[in-house]
Order: sequence, then C-alpha cells, then structure tokens
Amino acid sequence: MRFLPGRPFKLTDSPAAVLLVISMAVFIAEALVMVLLQRFPRLSPLGEAATDATLLVVLISPVLYFVLFRPMAEQFHRLENTSKTLHESLGELRSLKFALDQHAIVSITDVGGKITYVNDKFCQISEYGREELLGQNHRILKSGVHDAAFFSNMWQTIAGGKAWQGELCNRSKGGGLYWVETTIVPLPDENGLPRQYIAIRTDITNLQQVSAMLAESKAELELRVKARTEELELAKQALEADIKSMRQLNQKLEDAHSQLLQSEKMASIGQLAAGVAHEINNPIGFVYSNLGMLEKYVQDAFGMIEMYEHAESAIADAEVRQQLQAAKQKLDIAFLKTDLHALMGESRDGISRVKAIVQNLKDFSHAGATDEWHFADLHRGLNSTLNIVNNEIKYKAEVVKQYGELPEVECLLSQLNQVFMNLLVNAAHAIKERGTITVRTGRAGDEVWIEIADTGQGIASEHLQKIFDPFFTTKPVGQGTGLGLSLSYGIVQKHHGRIEVQSEVGKGTTFRVWLPVEQPRVD
Repeated sequence: MRFLPGRPFKLTDSPAAVLLVISMAVFIAEALVMVLLQRFPRLSPLGEAATDATLLVVLISPVLYFVLFRPMAEQFHRLENTSKTLHESLGELRSLKFALDQHAIVSITDVGGKITYVNDKFCQISEYGREELLGQNHRILKSGVHDAAFFSNMWQTIAGGKAWQGELCNRSKGGGLYWVETTIVPLPDENGLPRQYIAIRTDITNLQQVSAMLAESKAELELRVKARTEELELAKQALEADIKSMRQLNQKLEDAHSQLLQSEKMASIGQLAAGVAHEINNPIGFVYSNLGMLEKYVQDAFGMIEMYEHAESAIADAEVRQQLQAAKQKLDIAFLKTDLHALMGESRDGISRVKAIVQNLKDFSHAGATDEWHFADLHRGLNSTLNIVNNEIKYKAEVVKQYGELPEVECLLSQLNQVFMNLLVNAAHAIKERGTITVRTGRAGDEVWIEIADTGQGIASEHLQKIFDPFFTTKPVGQGTGLGLSLSYGIVQKHHGRIEVQSEVGKGTTFRVWLPVEQPRVD
C-alpha cells in the first residue's frame, strides 16, 4: 500500500486493499444471510444458494479485479490526476488573472473588432458597464485625438499577425480623456490567421499629465533661458556699445588733446608773431620818423645848394668860381637831387610795406585783444591772412577776391584767421603748377559765408568723408599732420557754424564756411 504524506488514503491506491474490501463485503453478506436463515428457516434453500454465490464471488473476485476493477481504478486514477492538474492550472490562471486585473486593462475582441470580454479595470476606467461594452466596437471610446492614419496602421499591423504597441487616448462615458499604453496581440487559428485580439492596456494618464507638465516646464524654462539669453545679449551689446563709446571718447580726448596742442602751437605762433611785430614796430617807427626828418634835411640842404648856385655868379674870384664848378660837376648835384628824391620815396615805401606786414601780423594774431567774443570785420581778417600766407601762394596761384557786403560778425577773429590760413594753404598745396584761388564772401539771412575755391587736383569721393578726421591727410608722408582741417572744423563748430565741401578730381575743391552773425545766447 502506498501512503503519501499530507494526503488521505484511497482504496484505489492498492489492489490488495480492493480485494480485502471485496472479501469482507462477501463475508458480511454471508453472515447476514445466516442470520436471516436462523430466523426464517423456510429460506434455507436461499441460504444455500447465497452460500454458493458467496463462494463463487470469493473465487472470481481476483478475476473481476484484474479484468474489470483494476482498469477502472487506473482510469479513475488518471482522471483524478488530470483533474488535479487542471485544478492547479486553473488556480494559477486565477492568480494570474487576479494579478493582471489589479494592474492591467484587458479586453478581447473578435476578428471583426467587436468586444467579447472586458475586465473590471476596463469598466472602471471607461465608466461603462460590462453589458454596455460587450458586442460594441472600440470606436465607442474614440477620443478624436488620433487621425485615421493612426488606426489604419494599427489594424494593418494586427491583421498581419503582428503585435502592435503604442499610446492611445480614449474618451470615457463621462467625456473625460485618459491615456493608455496599449499592446494588442492577435491570437491565430489553426490556419495561422487571427481569430481574436487580446488588448492589454496600462493607464498612463498621470504619466501623460506629468509629461505635459514637464513639457510646459521645459518650454517655460526655455522661454526664461531665451529671455535671459536675450537680456545677456542686450547687456553684452550695451557693454560693447559702452566700450565702443569709451573708445570713441578716448579717441575724441586724444583728438581734442592733439587739437589743443595744435591750437596752443598756433596761439604760441600768434603770440610770437605779435611779439615780433611789436618789437619790429618800435624801430620801424623811429626809422620811419627819422627818414621823414632826413628827407626834410635833404630838402633844406638842396635849398642851400641852390642858394649857393645863385650866388656863384657873384663870386669875383675866378679861381674860386672854377673850383666850385669843378666840385659841382664832380658831385653831379643835378643827379643827386633827382636820385635822392627817388631813394627817399623808395625807402618810405619800403618802410610802409614793413609797417603793413607788421600790422598784418598783429591783425592775424589779434595782438592786444582778449580771448573774448566780439564783433569783427572778416574781410580785414581775410586780407591780413592773405598777406601772411602770400609767400605760400604767390608762386602757385593767382588770388581773386570777390567780396560781398558783410556785417561785422561776433567771433574770435584770431581763431577764424587760423581757419582761413589752413584753407588757403591747403588750396595752394592742391595746385601742382599754376592755378587760381578765388575768395568769395556773402550773406544769407542771419548767416554769412566765406568761400575758398581752388583749381587744384580735387579730393577723391572716398576721402571726402574723412578729411575732417584728426590725422587724416591726402598729402605725402612728412608733408602734413592731418590736424589743419580737423582744427578748423572744431573752431567753426565752436562758432556754431558749419563747413561745406565740394570737390571733383582734376577740377578743384571748394570749401564754404557758414557763420552766424550773432552767437546764440545760452542761459
């Protein structure tokens, strides 16, 4: 007999037990028959028959066991094992189904797409009852988020016998949207064609919301980063602009410093010219005065000689008279009279010219005047400047004056004379061999203009925008500092005026300086 721990004993576990049970049943039956015969003697023939039957059963029970009962017992045992296996498998399936139902949303559809099974989780998330879903198509849950191409691709995949995976957005019965991670597996029939589809879904609505929030946060962060980047870029541009402004300011300071040095140099030259003019003016004054006295003395001497000539005939001594005539011939008194008058005239003219030059120097440097605004005659300033630079111009050009009527202008004349000098010298330098410099003046409303035009080489168009820049010059290296026009521009700007220039290569250049008659009053 076989005994298994933890399992109740069964008759089918041992053939001996079966035979023992049969024998005991036969003896019990015979004992019952004997008891009946003692009470009912009339049944004795039946008792004999029962005894014979019992003996027959005992004799044939082994045969019955091996022929009938044992195959039945074995078949019953196999059925019991199969039932046990099925029961265990069913328990495992129930456990798997329970675990799956706790997490997944499960549905089964036929090949046409009709729902044949849904689990509780499906009903819970869709808000539909099971009876409302069975027999329906999944279109009942369509949200409108996905297009037709999306579902077409899904059906082509599962109809071809392949599993499909993806994210679906469904609409519940109450109208709310929910997202599910879906896997649809086709179950094939004996021909390999899908006979039904099992869809296993996982609710990812919260994940989608978190993803959406993350996407929004990312977008917001990107916007903030972009805004901050733009702010930094603007700050960078502002900083670069400030650096550029500082560089320009430094350049302007350097230019102003250079112009100040040039202005101080010109002022020093003006002071030197004024000092030289003053020092020359004193000896020229008494030379001119002495020359006048000398001319008077010569005239008196010639008058005395004429009186001696008239008295010559009254001299009785012939020898003395002869000596006087010989001395007069030797001295050539007639020639001396004529030549002395000419010499005195030329000397007086030379002294006058020296005095004029000295006066021009004084006018150019404006000696004796303070550095204050006052009304001055620009024509006088132009003339004195032309006289000063005459040595630069006379060998290169003829100066033509075309002066208009100008009122006196409120200005710093010594500084304007520097502007005129720079323009005139530049005009002379622009002429290669021989040309013409024309100086024109005029008035237009509350402004006056001074124009200096030359017939020189002209200025190229690409240089016109730079000619007022400090240190820019079109002259050969070593022949120009590049500060003349820059300094002139600054002086004109200081006078609230402007400089206009027109030039054509090969034909000449014209500079026109505009100045207000009166300077604007600023509180």
